[in-house]
This record gives sequence, C-alpha cells and structure tokens, in this order.
Amino acid sequence: MNTSKIVSGLIEAAKELGLGDSDINNSKELLENREYGLAFDTIITQLYEYEIEIDSEFYALIVKVAQTMEISEDGYSFMMELIRAENVVPKPVKDRLVELLATLEVNK
Repeated sequence: MNTSKIVSGLIEAAKELGLGDSDINNSKELLENREYGLAFDTIITQLYEYEIEIDSEFYALIVKVAQTMEISEDGYSFMMELIRAENVVPKPVKDRLVELLATLEVNK
C-alpha cells in the first residue's frame, strides 16, 4: 500500500475528529517531505495531548498505518485510552470530574 496515501488518510481523519489546523498543516508538510513516521507521530501525539476522543474504527486505521510503516505497537498503543466505548466514561470527562470534585472539597 502507498504509505503517502494511507498517512494522508490518517491526517484527514484526524482533521474530522477536530485536531487543530496547526497540527494538521504540520503533518501535511511532513507528509510532503516524505517524513511519514514524523507525520504519523505528530497526528497521534497531538490527538493524545488534546485528549481528542477516537472510535475503534480510527484506532484500526492507526494500526493499519503503523503496520504499513512497520511501527511497533508500543509506538501507538497508548491511543487506546482515547477510544470512546459504550458504558465507559471517556478520559477527558473523568479528568474534568476529578477537577470538579477537587474544587468541591476545597470549598467545604
């Protein structure tokens, strides 16, 4: 499979998920310079840093891209934390609840 094409698809999917223009543009520039690994890393790192939720289909795309580029599972498995599953409270919501509970305890 064409590495450029599959990384481009990952970038476009990340854009649809709400990753910011700056990160999208940086990734596209890396892609244009054939820095596929850096483009991949930029996308998944920024999604993780901004705690942008993903679905299992997007994670499957991450896996496919990583396998195409022979990237170890250790290089992307942390993204599973962002998968929104039914009956599971997403990490960003959990973090916000912790913050809210902490402010309630301070205000006692």
